[in-house]
Amino acid sequence: MIRTEQQGLHQSLLTALEARMETIISVVKKVEWIDPLFFYAAGKRLGFTERFYWSDTTQRVTIAGVGTAFTIADSSKQRFQNIRAVWDKCLQNMIVHRSSYEFGTGPLLFGGFAFDPLKPRTQLWAEYDDGVMWVPSYMVTLKDGEVWLTTNYVVHTTENAIDLQEKTEEMERKLLQQSKHPLVDAGLSFVWEEEVKPQEWIQSIPIVQEAMNVRDVSKVVLAREMRLRAKNHIDSAAVLQALRIGQPDCYIFALDYKGSCFLGATPERLIRKEADVFTSMCLAGSIGRGKTEQEDYENEEALLHDEKNRTEHAYVVDMIRSVMNALCDEVQIPYEPGLMKTKHLIHLHTPVQGKGDTHLLEMVERLHPTPALGGTPRDEALALIREHEVLDRGFYGAPIGWLDYEGNGEFAVGLRSGLIKGADVSLFAGCGIVSESDPSLEYEETKMKFKPMLTALGGYKL
Repeated sequence: MIRTEQQGLHQSLLTALEARMETIISVVKKVEWIDPLFFYAAGKRLGFTERFYWSDTTQRVTIAGVGTAFTIADSSKQRFQNIRAVWDKCLQNMIVHRSSYEFGTGPLLFGGFAFDPLKPRTQLWAEYDDGVMWVPSYMVTLKDGEVWLTTNYVVHTTENAIDLQEKTEEMERKLLQQSKHPLVDAGLSFVWEEEVKPQEWIQSIPIVQEAMNVRDVSKVVLAREMRLRAKNHIDSAAVLQALRIGQPDCYIFALDYKGSCFLGATPERLIRKEADVFTSMCLAGSIGRGKTEQEDYENEEALLHDEKNRTEHAYVVDMIRSVMNALCDEVQIPYEPGLMKTKHLIHLHTPVQGKGDTHLLEMVERLHPTPALGGTPRDEALALIREHEVLDRGFYGAPIGWLDYEGNGEFAVGLRSGLIKGADVSLFAGCGIVSESDPSLEYEETKMKFKPMLTALGGYKL
């Protein structure tokens, strides 16, 4: 049971020590307005090696965290259940000092999950477990124009809790002071870039299509990789700044963890929970934006009436509907898809809403991967991906997001993304393969999907 103390913080610390158990202390307070991205950048200047950044598609909630008060990592097949079990145990010994609850504040877990724990990891993703989420030491939340600072630390019976509190408050002051400094754009220049085995990827499509016919698989998503190397180390804060300017209608995210940073701008929500309301979306089927309003309109009409894209979209709608019907009491899904426009692409889009008391991580586990990222039927499609995709997806195409101590939170799908390791960056893009897919057109679609990250890195060359 979470104990929320309205008494003095000093008394809360004494309560934790008297209980003789490890306790997460969380202090939430409103502070003057600061940019969460500046807070994220300040964390690196002050020596924090783990950071995260998150903003939703409406810019209603933006969160940045630095440091780790508590980390849960799991690479077993039961990663969702195990992380949930550890978090639920943490909640039993937690003291939250706040004046009122605000969505996205207080102790929360932020992190993500690998796309497929059954596919062997390569050195590319060596730093990441198949599931890793952490409680940040310091976090700012910008919500509806107001800013809250959350400080989290773990108290042990052998520690001087009051001294720990004083050190924490001193770091708070340093972070807030450093967060007043704007970002310095040093610019990026690259010494080389390459698409990883593009011809092999194109040639794999008819092979997969033949296997799909034999195994009665309707759709398989195949992804590929592009690599770049810069002259100097890449500043993830600068890339995030470019993404939020260039892709304001997307989720902007970053997981800076053990020297690697997975970041991107994804249009796709997996699931959001606030109180008893779940919201999801079906996003599958896409076409490029036109160069004029008339071309844009023609592309919209073409997409809405394209049988291949409508079929792909229907697979996602059917799957998400079945999960929501199983876990929610009320489910609302329109009969016909609409459109979602991003800077470079137009997508078929169907919103989904349900009501229920299911745990958010259970919903994430049941939904991942949707046919938009894996294929359908799920297990058979994943088997074909393991056999034919020349890529360690890692966290690409997988759930990225957060869960708070009240059970609320939000997860997006890690698309339009890249992995930064020093001066090197790997970019990822994929598309849905069905029986009538044209390999050359699918290749062109992935080129479009590389564009947001390439643009944020300083140029678009494909």
